[in-house]
Amino acid sequence: MIPADVDILLVEDNPADARLVQLALAEAVTGKARTTHVERLAAALRLLEQKSYDAVLLDLSLPDSSGIDTVSQVIHAAPDTPIVVLSGLHDAELALSAVQGGAQDYLVKGQSNGEMIMRAVRYAMQRKQAETELRRARADLERKVGERTRDLTVSNERLRREIEQRHQAEAVLRKEHGFIAAVLDTVDALIVVLDRQGRIVGFNRACEATTGYAAAEVQDKPFWDIFLPPDEVGAVRATFEALRAGEFPNRFENHWLTRNGDKRLIAWSNTALLDEAGAVEYVIGTGIDITERRRAEDRERQRMLEIAHVSRLSTMGEMATELAHELNQPLTAIATYSDACARMVRSGTGRQEDLVEALESAAAQARRAGEIIKRLRGHVRKDDMRRIATDINELVRGVVPLAETEARWRGVGIRLLLADVLPAAAVDRILIEQVILNLVRNAIEALEGAEKDERTVTIQTSTNGNGAVIVAVRDTGPGLTPELAERVFAPFFSTKPQGMGMGLSISQSIAKAHGGRLWVTANQPRGAVFQFSIPTSSEAARDDAS
Repeated sequence: MIPADVDILLVEDNPADARLVQLALAEAVTGKARTTHVERLAAALRLLEQKSYDAVLLDLSLPDSSGIDTVSQVIHAAPDTPIVVLSGLHDAELALSAVQGGAQDYLVKGQSNGEMIMRAVRYAMQRKQAETELRRARADLERKVGERTRDLTVSNERLRREIEQRHQAEAVLRKEHGFIAAVLDTVDALIVVLDRQGRIVGFNRACEATTGYAAAEVQDKPFWDIFLPPDEVGAVRATFEALRAGEFPNRFENHWLTRNGDKRLIAWSNTALLDEAGAVEYVIGTGIDITERRRAEDRERQRMLEIAHVSRLSTMGEMATELAHELNQPLTAIATYSDACARMVRSGTGRQEDLVEALESAAAQARRAGEIIKRLRGHVRKDDMRRIATDINELVRGVVPLAETEARWRGVGIRLLLADVLPAAAVDRILIEQVILNLVRNAIEALEGAEKDERTVTIQTSTNGNGAVIVAVRDTGPGLTPELAERVFAPFFSTKPQGMGMGLSISQSIAKAHGGRLWVTANQPRGAVFQFSIPTSSEAARDDAS
């Protein structure tokens, strides 16, 4: 909107020309012009710093400036003020250059009346206003383009990372599938998987070699109708029903009848795979043929104990074996889902949604197995974790069944002294379970030489003055010397002849990664106490906020 009355700064060193312009403007009827006259550019620049004018009438030949530079200085001083150049007849070409250099219009001295001058001023104001709006619009457009470009850059980078992560996940999944297939094909232990009705849905090569039956021959057939002597069917069914009711893991021994009529004694470590609702979906048995060992007397019994110890160190061995504890379920589940998919595809009866569900379940189990291995390695590298608010008492109760079997074999009792109420702690459940299980297994092994009535492991939970949760595992063994207590957490240091010396070191790294610590003290009156602290969810939140 152009006002009717305008303030004009007249920059003209010729008093006569300046007077003619002022008189002409006074005669204009389209608006009133208030003019301020100066004869030098320096004076004009000072006024432009002090006040805003609607327009500048500018002579290009001044005592202190001439030519295009005059226009440039005025534009620099007042970039939003329109400029109309006053030109002599011989300056027309210069005036045009001035317009090209930033002025809005030009007038020839002596040839313009008040209406022409006022019209030129108003046109210059409109043009300057349009230029200003266009410049602002262009700046706003450039800003928006810049913001959009940054957003697109961020989105592209995020997409690139997601694609890279997906490729990495696919590579890990392919590697895990290959690993699982290799383990199931080469492991010496017998692995059999039963559905809720007791039908065989998984049967590895070790089972084929032991029984003489191919997996395809026994697939989907009731387990007790093929391998069991009649007098053992009842006991095996009772064990299966207990597993299906949630009483797992457990150990059981029974005979298998082979294709050629031999009777083989198998020692089983049994567990179960749960569905999303927490109900038992599959029963998983990991077995070892102990026929030859059982036929001998004391010597064979000792050999069985030694093999049981070795099996605890193998990947798919006894329940106490770290890797079997954590990988047995997902590996067997993947085999089960894969076999189920193969059956549905071969039979042509499987619905697409059933195949998709089975494949998704297999993929989830593969990711779980991969995450277990990756996290144990990752905590040495201090990778990020997935932590959720967890009841530590619940974790302790979940670990006890995993350790009870080995404890019974060694004649060790496990006692719980759990706090009635514990604040939730933000933890990675799998890793903290691993720390507890490792400490409990070490405590059980520490009682090897103790008197039978003194073999007790106590798991205690509490809180300290800072609100952290404390988990303590006490044994009544011989304890640790001061020298051993200082070295026990060092990597590759072990008091066991065949120990790797990494269990306590990894456990300490896990505790530190959770913002806590792991340490050892003497138990009274004898033994050792390994304990670790974990910040509660509220403490962890405050640490994150700070």
